[in-house]
Amino acid sequence: MNNLFDLLLQKPMPEPWLQGLLFVSFALHLLFVLFTLGTAILAFSYLLSGHWGGKPQSLRLAGRIAKAFMGHKSLAVVLGVAPLLLIQVAFTIPFFTGVNLFAPYWLAIIALLIVAFLAFDVLVHHLDSHRLIPLILGITGLLTLLAVPGIFVLILTASEHPARWITIIEQGYRLNGSLAVHWLFRYLHVLGAAVVFGAAFHCFFAADEREERKSLLRLLVAATLLQIVLGILLYASLPDKPGMIVNLALFIGVGGVALFLWYLFTIGSKEDTLLSLQITAPAMMCILVSMLLGRQLIQNRTYLPLTVALQENTRAHSRETGAFTQESLARYRTKLNVVYDNGATIYAQSCAFCHGELADGAGPEAKNMAVRPENIAAVRTTAPYLHKILTEGVPGSAMPYFTFLDRNKLDALAEYLNASHHLTEKPGALPAVISAATLKQAEQVYAQTCTPCHGNDGKGTEQSRGYRPPPPDFTAYSLTPQWMFEVISNGYNGTLMPGFGNLPETVRWGLVEVVTAKRGR
Repeated sequence: MNNLFDLLLQKPMPEPWLQGLLFVSFALHLLFVLFTLGTAILAFSYLLSGHWGGKPQSLRLAGRIAKAFMGHKSLAVVLGVAPLLLIQVAFTIPFFTGVNLFAPYWLAIIALLIVAFLAFDVLVHHLDSHRLIPLILGITGLLTLLAVPGIFVLILTASEHPARWITIIEQGYRLNGSLAVHWLFRYLHVLGAAVVFGAAFHCFFAADEREERKSLLRLLVAATLLQIVLGILLYASLPDKPGMIVNLALFIGVGGVALFLWYLFTIGSKEDTLLSLQITAPAMMCILVSMLLGRQLIQNRTYLPLTVALQENTRAHSRETGAFTQESLARYRTKLNVVYDNGATIYAQSCAFCHGELADGAGPEAKNMAVRPENIAAVRTTAPYLHKILTEGVPGSAMPYFTFLDRNKLDALAEYLNASHHLTEKPGALPAVISAATLKQAEQVYAQTCTPCHGNDGKGTEQSRGYRPPPPDFTAYSLTPQWMFEVISNGYNGTLMPGFGNLPETVRWGLVEVVTAKRGR
């Protein structure tokens, strides 16, 4: 972490306000997430009881519960935008690290939600169909839906433990050991809470008969008892034990659960008494808020120090680079004042870093290129062919096209190159005397070895024009005799041109003569 730094981004509001807004928005989002999950679980449970248990009243209750799904899921999705944006602003590095560690799962949420929402939407209209159709729809919708909170919990669990990020990567982007156990209990705790909140909601808004309410009340009691067990296991699985303030928030939540459970048992023991909305709603919100507060305090215990460390690393990095700021700005301003209206400037700014200041192909970036930059000083070509290279580049090489330069600037660059290196002159005479016999042997070598790529006329073949980079057109492009001899002897790195150093030296000079003759003297 010592080498990690980020941009110092200004927060849109003071940190306490940002934290408070994140807490409130996430609490609202989670409330409807629990309603959505609980609705799906309960609807499927009563669907099974109705179709396979032979209880028509359960099937009717499943229909009423399922109809609430679309409203809950819409609110859950809409209310989820705010906390998602806020956590990105408040805890950029840990959150996005968690997302990237499990990026395939994060992207899969889109498909999972689409399948789940469609399945439950169709299920609502086919509850009375043959039992196999609603069963398939229910299983598909429930499994895909339940995978989504598992992924969210996975990402949050990973983001809250930066010390284990490298371990997660080394283990193949998986949670193992105590972290995997913690994720499991945390995920099950979310599902248990979904049943509790879903049962409580539908006890008031879906159940029409006393027996239906009693059925949901029994589920509410069972789920609450299960939550106590899961809560204990979740607390025990925390990788780092909470501090006093966190324990206080959790204690308030546990106290609320105990009182609410006592209330549920009291209601269950009286046949003529039903659940009261005036008691249930505040009790459950108290439990939700206290548990969420404990969760956020645990989360902030990691997030906040990490954010502070990242900011300090950024300041240290800024101090290290600050000494060079003025020099960099001065150089930048100098470049801004450069007028690109002459060939020498254009070459220095756009060509020299590859081709070198001497145009010998030995620029500072040449060593990083698969295809060696051309030795421009040794090129002998025609003005139209040079213009073609400048405007079209060389496919398969790092030589780009310079169409961002207008014709006047291209002409200025070409004139500069020609004046400095005589590009448009003829190749010149060979430094060696070639006998007629040697020249004839060289012509035979060219016909047998060079023609497949360069063509008999030197313009290339249909096949070789598809090479990347393609061979040049010898009728318009050649090299000085000395440099051409070098290329024939050692080849051209990064291209399909091999070296022919095994041929006698006189034959290689003969090949230089053969190739030069394609251009004409």
